Amino acid sequence: MVAKEAGYISHPLIKENLVLRRAYQEKIFINCLKHNCLVVIPTGLGKTVIALMLAVQKLSENPNSKVIFLAPTKPLVEQHYNSFVDLTTIPIENLKSITGTTAPEKRKEIWKEIKVAFMTPQVLQNDIISQLYPIDDVRLIIFDECHRATGDYAYGFIAQKYIESVRNAQILGLTASPGSTEEKISEIKNNLYIDHIEIRTETDIDVKPYIHQVDNEWIKIKLPLEFIEINQILKEKLKAIYNWLKEIELLGTSDINKVTRKALLSLNRIINNKISSSLNENEKFQLFKAKKLVSNAIRLSHMGELIETQGINALSDYIHKNQEKIKKNTANKSLKELFSDGDFKRLINLSDSTKANGIVHPKLEKLKSLLHTQIIQNAESRILVFCHFRDSVNNIVKYLKSDEVIKVHRFVGQQSKSSDKGLTQKEQIQLLEDFKEGIYNTLIGTSVAEEGLDIAECDLVVFYDVVPSAIRSIQRRGRTGRRKEGKVYILMAEGTRDEGYYWGEKRKEKNMKDSLKRIKDKEDPTKKGQANLLDFIKKEKKNESKSKPNVLSIDKEQINEAESLTIICDHRETASPVVRNLSIIGVKLKLEQLEIGDYIISDRVGIERKSAQDFNDSIKDGRLFKELFDLKNNFERAILILEGDPFLNSNLKENALYGAITSIILNLGINLYKTKDPDESAEFLYNLAKKENSISKGEPKLRFDKKPIEISHLLEYIVAGIPGINALRAKNLLKELKTLQEIFNADIGDLLKIENIGKKIAQEIYKISRYKYKEDS
Repeated sequence: MVAKEAGYISHPLIKENLVLRRAYQEKIFINCLKHNCLVVIPTGLGKTVIALMLAVQKLSENPNSKVIFLAPTKPLVEQHYNSFVDLTTIPIENLKSITGTTAPEKRKEIWKEIKVAFMTPQVLQNDIISQLYPIDDVRLIIFDECHRATGDYAYGFIAQKYIESVRNAQILGLTASPGSTEEKISEIKNNLYIDHIEIRTETDIDVKPYIHQVDNEWIKIKLPLEFIEINQILKEKLKAIYNWLKEIELLGTSDINKVTRKALLSLNRIINNKISSSLNENEKFQLFKAKKLVSNAIRLSHMGELIETQGINALSDYIHKNQEKIKKNTANKSLKELFSDGDFKRLINLSDSTKANGIVHPKLEKLKSLLHTQIIQNAESRILVFCHFRDSVNNIVKYLKSDEVIKVHRFVGQQSKSSDKGLTQKEQIQLLEDFKEGIYNTLIGTSVAEEGLDIAECDLVVFYDVVPSAIRSIQRRGRTGRRKEGKVYILMAEGTRDEGYYWGEKRKEKNMKDSLKRIKDKEDPTKKGQANLLDFIKKEKKNESKSKPNVLSIDKEQINEAESLTIICDHRETASPVVRNLSIIGVKLKLEQLEIGDYIISDRVGIERKSAQDFNDSIKDGRLFKELFDLKNNFERAILILEGDPFLNSNLKENALYGAITSIILNLGINLYKTKDPDESAEFLYNLAKKENSISKGEPKLRFDKKPIEISHLLEYIVAGIPGINALRAKNLLKELKTLQEIFNADIGDLLKIENIGKKIAQEIYKISRYKYKEDS
């Protein structure tokens, strides 16, 4: 790849005079040729061009090779695909955007002809796990928005499998905001096997000429008196809770400005541990009271944030959702106690009257004014408004629709919740096209709109609220000023957590810049004492790869044994490290949409895996026993893996949890195996499959020819659906009264004669059996 003339690239795979080569891009590109490179570069400065240059170079060196370009969202994947279509001469049939909606067999066929694959990490991860196609001919994987390569995100797993599988593997990571600490940046380096970092900042001499001016203005908003009054009730309730928690030495301060939500969540874990270890009943009683109060403190803190930063509609929606839980008897005791409190009832009345009087958050009025003025001054303007809460996005869109100048639409993620339907990735892509074309001039988006989207026309970004994250703040601001000057407005409710978040984010952003400068100095070979730094990093990387986090310790013999094993997994399990760990061991995995169970070891062995949280949730929503009943009915050996401690951070009573566990073992006859974490779950599944493989040879088959359901079991299941009735009480009722008809026709006196049926449960059965169904209730 050579410079044809100043400013342009000459290469047979790049279209004539289309790719501008700036000096810093050339320097970065040259270093990326020699290393697994992490490129940190401000948004709008052509990181895609660097990736494109490296990709075509790799394809030129190895004509039979492939390149994979990963991005976290489908709209971003499409954006990169279109860049390659527009800027390269690679035949379009060799460039493919591969998504989860493409059937696996079709993906397998596409892979044969492809040169550059554009994918989300979830799709590639699943294909690697199921060994759908080999990746040994891939010469480069590009990880866009690689600040995500932390924790259990798929990027780390993909990088590890790639490095282990391919001899001449090369990795390129791209981001504008890697993290606010050197530790966070090091985690990304380790997870992506990076041995060199290229850093450019807005103040670098070779970058400065290409930076477009972006004016940042923060606008302080005063809260109305009604909001302040509501917030005062919340603060008083919080203060009372914090005083009590301080008295019993669970909190070091009762200052509501110093106790964070994070501190409350941490305290909740501490209380759970104390409950588990306490043998004193009085102490336990006090700890359970503390647990309820902490739960309510978290709720009150959240409501404070809603009224301060979002407005009365957001608070009212939250209150209404919780009232529905109480009405449907799905609320826990702490929530019921909070909503029955006299002061809180006064807060609800104030909230209702404030909403009825049409008092909205002043942010809404200011936002409407800013947008209207912007569009009147420039009819071609494109505006992105960011909001943390999806409910608020809907409220903002509703409010702005009264202004005919503002052509507004919401831009949210795929997840749907009850009546709040998400946007499919196809809808997101079409919406961005409509935005570019001017069908809409304003998008109100959640975090899904923050990352990477290159909307050249966007000249105004508005933060409806402030996020205490340097990464997210940089990503938000980066949506404007990409190819021309831009403007950013930050709306800040005066004297609220908006201000705290703002200064917290600024501090983190400064830390990020300081960390990058220190790393940049270390990477500079001209700095004293750094002559052999790259050799050191390579050695360090090699050592670190031996002890990668969240990966099982395995040996060659174990891998050889694992390769002869096959486990069928539910495709939704790929969100857990369990499946990734099994893949790393070498187990052959088949991903399917399982109707029953999460893992199938053989025709006779089926496994359901529940994390501690999911175990609790599935008891509350009634899923648990139905799922396990189906498992037992379809497999000779039905096993439940319970991962983690269900008694920690649980809103259920200890007796209820023990009742569920004992019913699973004694009544359903299901084997329950407890593991401490996903690593241990994977180890257990591997050993289970190894043992079963020695007994029943051959791959497991998917077959759910359901056995006829025993009517007696079905009756137990129906009766156990009544609030307060567990499997044991259901058996007792049926044993004495024989039929559902007799149970539901029984009076309270007859019900009280049944073992383990007290007055409260008898009244509940009597009431429910005579309750008239109301469709709209």
